[in-house]
Amino acid sequence: MKVLLVASDKAELKPFSDEYIKVVSGVGPVLAAASSAYAIAEHDPDIVFSVGSAGSMGKLKLGDVVSFSRVITPDSNLTAFHLPLGATLLPSRATISSIALDSTSEYILSSSGSFASVKDESSDATDMEAYGVALACYLKRIPCFAVKVITDIVGERISLGSYGYNLRAMRETMTAKVDEILARF
Repeated sequence: MKVLLVASDKAELKPFSDEYIKVVSGVGPVLAAASSAYAIAEHDPDIVFSVGSAGSMGKLKLGDVVSFSRVITPDSNLTAFHLPLGATLLPSRATISSIALDSTSEYILSSSGSFASVKDESSDATDMEAYGVALACYLKRIPCFAVKVITDIVGERISLGSYGYNLRAMRETMTAKVDEILARF
């Protein structure tokens, strides 16, 4: 099985073995979508994972490693066209408001182009890349999962040094979650 891992930074991919196809997308949903679409076209993976860090909206604790049930984006605002906030208008003119990921999970991930500083009740955690990765997979009908380690709590100040320390200390636990999901296939 060909497995593609997409992360914003090479540090997030470091704990994973070289048996996986690894792509560093850069930060944000646009780069994640473009990098994922390119990698999907080049490598034709059977399954894709968006891996890395996320901030908790309050329910999840530092160090938790979570696979999310679905991903939403607050960035898409097509309300002038009478679509709900967060809806994406696809080339087919169909709309989606969330992208399904892991049916065994209860957690929702919000993915935005901006670093979240205020807690939002619509999700359990937030990142900046998963929606872009999931959208590229959705369009190609490839299974996608978002596996994130909680490195910070939204609304609490954290220094870049502390964030980096949290990521280094916790990222090893992501590999076990990815292996657990792959065992289902």
